Amino acid sequence: MRREVRIAGFGGQGVVTMGTILAVAAGIHDDLEVAQTQSYGPEARGGACRSDVVISDEPIDYTKPMALDLFIALSPAAVEQYWSEVQEGRTVVLVDRTLVPCPPDHSPPVLAIEATRIAEEEFKNRVVANMIMLGAMAAITGWVSLKALEETLNGRISARALEASRAALKRGFELGMKIKERL
Repeated sequence: MRREVRIAGFGGQGVVTMGTILAVAAGIHDDLEVAQTQSYGPEARGGACRSDVVISDEPIDYTKPMALDLFIALSPAAVEQYWSEVQEGRTVVLVDRTLVPCPPDHSPPVLAIEATRIAEEEFKNRVVANMIMLGAMAAITGWVSLKALEETLNGRISARALEASRAALKRGFELGMKIKERL
C-alpha cells in the first residue's frame, strides 16, 4: 500500500504543519513508512506553499508523489497550480469550501468542508482550519488514526494552541465521518 498526499495552499495556513503532523502520526504512532517534502515561496505569508506526504507499509524508494491519491486544497491558487496532477477516477480531492467555493468538476466528486468558516465561528481562530481539514482527511481515508494525530500534536503545537488544535482535529474528524457515511 502506497498513499500519496499533496496539501497545498498559501503560507500562513499551516500547510507544512499539516504535512509534518500527518507524516509523524503515520510514521511514529501508526508504524508506517513515510516521506514528507515541502515547498514554499520566499514570502513567509501569502506565497504558494505545498507539503507532500508519501505513506507506505513498505520501504519508500521514491519520496515524491507519482500519482496523487489525495489532494487537499486550501486556496484557489493551489487548485489552479496543481489540478493537472489530479487524476480522474483516482485522486480524492478535499477542499476548504470557505476559500475554494467553486472547485472543478471531478470524479470521484470533490469533497468539501467549510474549515475556515468553522474555525472562525466555533473556535474564534482561523488558524485551526488546518486541523479541521487534517481530522476530516483522517476520517475520510482511514490512512492514519485520530489517536496518532492527537498524540503527534504534543510537542508540535505550542502549548497555548494545543487545546484548540486538539478540539479542531476532533471536529474535523466528526465532519469527515459524516462525509464518509454519505459516500
